[in-house]
Amino acid sequence: MAYRKLLVIAGAMMLLGVGAHAQLGMKLESEQNCYLRYERVKLRLTVRNYSGNTLVFGGADATERGKLTFVIRRQSGQMVKCLDPSANPMEDIILAPGLNRQLVLDINTLFDMQRPDVYKIEAHIEHHRLPHVCASEPILVEVKEGNVLKEKVIGLPMKKETDQIRNVKVKLIQFTDSVGSMWCLRVEDDELVYGVFRLGPFMGSSVPQMDVDGSSAIHILIQVGPHLYSYSVYSMIGEIVKLRQQVYYVADGGYPQLSRASGYLKVEHARVAQQGKDYNLKETAPQNNNQ
Repeated sequence: MAYRKLLVIAGAMMLLGVGAHAQLGMKLESEQNCYLRYERVKLRLTVRNYSGNTLVFGGADATERGKLTFVIRRQSGQMVKCLDPSANPMEDIILAPGLNRQLVLDINTLFDMQRPDVYKIEAHIEHHRLPHVCASEPILVEVKEGNVLKEKVIGLPMKKETDQIRNVKVKLIQFTDSVGSMWCLRVEDDELVYGVFRLGPFMGSSVPQMDVDGSSAIHILIQVGPHLYSYSVYSMIGEIVKLRQQVYYVADGGYPQLSRASGYLKVEHARVAQQGKDYNLKETAPQNNNQ
């Protein structure tokens, strides 16, 4: 009986992700375990206060100190450079005793994780009222490059007719993670990445159709099911690319095609699909990661 009790206690401590002396429970999770290079690496950190006292994080006052940092190492053991050492994701958070708080953040906006590699990530919280630095259990996240199937260089509309035209590269990429292969879109130039999007599953001989209209909006038609297609339009808004429109279609009278026959881009040989009848949104919708 005592042995069973010991196992239960040990299991509870593993779920908390803390040592026996820690007064904060911390659980670090990643939305995916594998990411396309330059895709936002989304982490979720759950923090529970076991200190019996209210903890105030951030602030210049000596009574309001506390900071969340991360320790990230490459597979070789080399430390990853922090891009903003002054950043504190726990800034202005007040954590009452017994309560928890969940933070969601894009870790590669704070750390240089552009290189394809396997990264070991730990979250650390320190506070002047706590006797020890609290650490989460480490997690592993892989960053990989995909295979570029198509690449198109497009110019962006400029505000003034005299301005030099900016060019960006639009890349259609086949990417394989732990679940399977999928199609992704990445928009970049030689200095910046403006958007990374997961479009849909890789389906054998079906290749996504991609074109650009007169306003430099990117149109994508991709098969996401046996008879189901996703039509999406992406545009540069400010300094990032965003999903502007998405419609699902089913084949009707032929193989669905992106066509300019009418003078503008549209989907032919298809009809608009009905949610609940032709598709289930939760199972079909692509996962988009803007950057």
